[in-house]
Amino acid sequence: MRPKILIADLQDAVPLPVAKLKRLARRVIDGEKLGKGDLSIAFVDRATMRRVNRRFLKHDFDTDVLAFPLDGALVGELVISTDYAAKEARARRIPVIEEVSRYVVHGLLHLAGYDDHRPTAKAKMWKRQEDYLKKR
Repeated sequence: MRPKILIADLQDAVPLPVAKLKRLARRVIDGEKLGKGDLSIAFVDRATMRRVNRRFLKHDFDTDVLAFPLDGALVGELVISTDYAAKEARARRIPVIEEVSRYVVHGLLHLAGYDDHRPTAKAKMWKRQEDYLKKR
């Protein structure tokens, strides 16, 4: 049985194309062989993201996406700030859904073990990320 992708839309800033985001997540899950459990994605506002970041990572600021690998029924959970995506999309002059989609892929790649802290690892991860986004 294929893992479920559970989406919680806990924000009002961006209308989300849930079916499209699930298809994108499924493509990454299948491509990265993450299919050992369900995936939870929570789309949240800036204040909620800051609280989650502070509580779990001890960082007192808003961020784009947090990825939490889990064992058991869930392969992991992504928490994505649509406010952050909207701000970045405006700055980059791209559609906000393109930025939200980028965060979905980015978070899933973190769950697959990719790291973006060192320049060479970041370049590899970002190339993989953009490859998934081009296949939409």
